[in-house]
Amino acid sequence: MTGRAKISTAFAARPNALVTLGCSLMASGHGDKAVALVEQLLAETAPDPGTDSVVRTVMSHKVPHWHLPMLRETARNDAFEAAITGAVTPQTRVLDIGAGSGLLAMMAARAGAGAVIACEAHKALAATAREIVAATGLSDRVAIIAKHSTDLDVVGDLGGPVDLVVTETFANDLIGEGALKALRHALRSLASPSVRIIPARASIRIALAHFAGDAAQPIGKVSGFDLGLINRHAAPALAVPVGDERLELCSEPADLFAFDFSGRDTPSEGQTEVPLIAGERAPNGVVQWIRLQLDEQNSYENAPARGSRSHWAAHFHPFDAATTAANGPPIRVNARHDGERLRIWCEGGCPNGL
Repeated sequence: MTGRAKISTAFAARPNALVTLGCSLMASGHGDKAVALVEQLLAETAPDPGTDSVVRTVMSHKVPHWHLPMLRETARNDAFEAAITGAVTPQTRVLDIGAGSGLLAMMAARAGAGAVIACEAHKALAATAREIVAATGLSDRVAIIAKHSTDLDVVGDLGGPVDLVVTETFANDLIGEGALKALRHALRSLASPSVRIIPARASIRIALAHFAGDAAQPIGKVSGFDLGLINRHAAPALAVPVGDERLELCSEPADLFAFDFSGRDTPSEGQTEVPLIAGERAPNGVVQWIRLQLDEQNSYENAPARGSRSHWAAHFHPFDAATTAANGPPIRVNARHDGERLRIWCEGGCPNGL
């Protein structure tokens, strides 16, 4: 090829070097160059397992592991589509924040939205979403922009304020992916005064719980040595599938924090204390999950229960002590957040704290 070496030649000679280069580009924020590298490789090389291995290794680098499981979750997809369909008209201009595959943007287009702009900061994901949208024949109504939403220009990128903002940029603790900051910026800088948000509201929920997994127990003596100090290096919470049979709720659930995304002044930080009372089962920690109120009719909640499924895991915060008493006094669960990080601990009824 004129002006550049054939990638296929380099691949045959040093496939690991090609993988290293592609992953380095992805990690350093040059995902567009990594995509170009992969596209050139595919254009020059006949399909085979070795080539596919290189492509998948590069294109999956720095892509969160939950992207594909999220797309398989029918309950989540149906709830979002029902809310989106009820919100759009042929005049609606939609902004999808954190497009990923472009699914929510295409739902909005299929529902009849006049124009849909979807932003995705991960360059490789944005490139793939653009291809998916083109393959569905929706490129005339769905534009994929490879930017973070806070870098969008309301005129240059969006062509003016949008009427509907949809997003699924929520972490297991709701706030860990920067959703509060992104929505606050969108409301103030990218949206019309009458904008609607999907989800309209959301809450971080908790309950006392008992988790029978070994990871919930702190490290003590090992081979005769007291290793208790190593527990300071343990993450404060464990990610547990919501359907894990070893996880059992021991109290009624309660909202820890609730957010109304329709307000333009969503608090950037917060502090609270919630009393919880254990029932017949003695808890050994606090479990946290999320609830999305998409609109007045449609909601999604990944509450822990046997047989439940969700790509969002529950977070189990174990007590330092092995357990507390059933039917005991209220356990005061404390929490703070700074808009991106959530901390949970307890006082009263939890020997040694949480």
